[in-house]
Amino acid sequence: MQGGSVSTVWIALLALGVSAITAEPTCRPTGQYLTANPRDCRSYFYCYDGIAYYGVCQQGFRFDESRQSCLPSTVAECFECPTMGMVSLPHPTSCQKFVLCFEGVANERSCPTGLLFNRQIHQCDLSSKVIC
Repeated sequence: MQGGSVSTVWIALLALGVSAITAEPTCRPTGQYLTANPRDCRSYFYCYDGIAYYGVCQQGFRFDESRQSCLPSTVAECFECPTMGMVSLPHPTSCQKFVLCFEGVANERSCPTGLLFNRQIHQCDLSSKVIC
């Protein structure tokens, strides 16, 4: 990356009001990308070469990871887990996946080959038994 481009990124980060943090998420050592905050739909992380920078969407907006932007709460797809306990919940867009929530943190998981997530029993099941 050219020096001018790095300066542009840092200026953009300052303009967005993001700050460096290291607690979460674990960013890949190289690359630049956005990722949702598993604890809060209004915020996200900008990962830049292994360092996570925290950002917050404006009031009334939520971060939509699939669209990589803050969108109005009425249209943004964001998954919020219960803050206590552990539960498996349906993935918002795929029956082959589910969301394992533990103490308010969402972790996307996939069902084994040939199985789909059954919303009624909250676990992966034979595809013939699942309405998707």
